[in-house]
This record gives sequence, C-alpha cells and structure tokens, in this order.
Amino acid sequence: MVKRGALLLGVVLLLQSIGAVQASGTRTIGPFAVITNDKPDGRKDVAAIVSGPGASFGLAMRCIDATLSVALVPLKDEGLFGIRGHIAAVSVRPTGHAASEMAGRVAEDRALYLAAPAPMLGLVLATERMAVSVPDAAGAATEASFDLRLAGRALVDLVGNCPAG
Repeated sequence: MVKRGALLLGVVLLLQSIGAVQASGTRTIGPFAVITNDKPDGRKDVAAIVSGPGASFGLAMRCIDATLSVALVPLKDEGLFGIRGHIAAVSVRPTGHAASEMAGRVAEDRALYLAAPAPMLGLVLATERMAVSVPDAAGAATEASFDLRLAGRALVDLVGNCPAG
C-alpha cells in the first residue's frame, strides 16, 4: 500500500512543476498513488508513485507538460541520496529481465532523477516485480522492491499524455 507520506510528496512534486490547474483526482490503484491535473488546454499532468512495504524510497513517474521524468523519492530520510547535484548509479533488477544500471542525479527536491526516464518506464510496464538499489548518502546500498502488476492500469493516463512514454 502506498504510504501517506509518499502520496503527499507526490502531490508536492506534481504541484511544484505546474501552475494553476484543476485537479481531476487522486486515486489509489494497488500500490500506486496516481495524481492527475487537468490543464486548460485539455491536456493532463499526471504523477504516479509506487512504494513497497518498509521501503526507504518510492518510485515516482511524472508527465508534466508532456515531458516524462522518473525519480526515486525518499520516504523516510530527506537526505537519503545526498546533496543536490550528487550523481549515483541506480541498479535495476526486474523479474524476468537482465539487471541494468541507470544514472541519476539528486535535484533540489532531494529526489534522485533518472537521466533517461523512458527505459525505466518501459521496465515498469513490462514486469511484475522490480528491485531497485542505489547508494545512500554514506555510500551504503539501500534497496526497495516494487509490485508492478497493476502498472499498466495505473499508468494509462501518464503514458497517454506523455509522448516519451
């Protein structure tokens, strides 16, 4: 189940990136929290966050102004990934697929944004479970596991509104 903190952080991340819009809803689909805002031009901004039980970070996917971003969002310790500008290698192990590494950078909001978000979104949509490991601020590995079985249903608005998705 998505933690309340992850949902609130997702709302903050989404609202920081958009101006005045009319929220059309926040809903929970399995372990996903999905926040959608209608734009005056008919498009939508969508954010989706998934977290696992006891996870120290969640996985946030956003389509803001038709631009895709994917980030690891600290749920317990704001400084989990280090200071702004810190670069880290993210290890991704989706069930049924080979492990891979992706580069990420810590932004002002303390989330670790992936340099290439489309491959991660593709993996999220193509697998049922995924383990993600990243070095924390002290250099020790921290890991979270995600249940992605409902990703297709949870991310339909995001994929439909983001050309890179």
